[in-house]
Amino acid sequence: MKKKKITVAVISVVSALTFMLGIVPSLAKYVTEHGKQSKVVSDNFYFTSDYLSESAIPDAIPEYKIYGDSVAFEIRNYIDSLRVNASDIVYTVSAPGGTLSSDGGTLTAETADSDIITLTYSGEEVKKEITVTVTSSLPYDKKLKAKFVFTKPVLRYEITDSSGSYYAELYIHTANEAQAVTVNWNNAELLIDETNDIVFGKLIAEKNSASVDIPAHTTVKIAFFKNDITKDYSCGETVFDGTINMPSVSTGS
Repeated sequence: MKKKKITVAVISVVSALTFMLGIVPSLAKYVTEHGKQSKVVSDNFYFTSDYLSESAIPDAIPEYKIYGDSVAFEIRNYIDSLRVNASDIVYTVSAPGGTLSSDGGTLTAETADSDIITLTYSGEEVKKEITVTVTSSLPYDKKLKAKFVFTKPVLRYEITDSSGSYYAELYIHTANEAQAVTVNWNNAELLIDETNDIVFGKLIAEKNSASVDIPAHTTVKIAFFKNDITKDYSCGETVFDGTINMPSVSTGS
């Protein structure tokens, strides 16, 4: 009987040791992973901007139209007064096609800090798209982006249309001054929407021309009904001297 009891006791001790040896690695793994998770959650990284944002989708970055030759944006190490980054942030700035007042800097830790950077475009294009990318290198990698579309303050127009559409739309964009604009069109192809507030009472007797006054910093839209809907009178943004002759582009199937 004693030998049997001793054998049972030995088996029980071995079983207990085996059970404990199985638990220890699992417990160690849990403690390690749990510790890593806690560190990630507590170590917040605040790197923000008033115009730029973080986006994993290239087509989803914010876009802004700039009527002029410069724009200023801020780079910040905080979201609000209660959420300020706990370590210094080192960053760089790039803007292919434009000129930056600074190509990078450092935001000081534990205080709400920000840098103001000016982007300038001095080229000749009437419309120029420039993507700004701000990249942090310390303490973590993060990219903030925005697209700025610079549009020179010049008088310009564009026509949106498509084959099958019953009308074409003329958009006139003024610059930083009020403009007197004359629009001429061919009645054999286009008939103006006479109810438009911009042209109402401004048509000549033949109803193929109108002179209108457009305020500064304004875009007006005038619809023209097409006699042949297979035509496409589309025309990209075009600088002009005050007179528009339609149709400027005529294509058909």
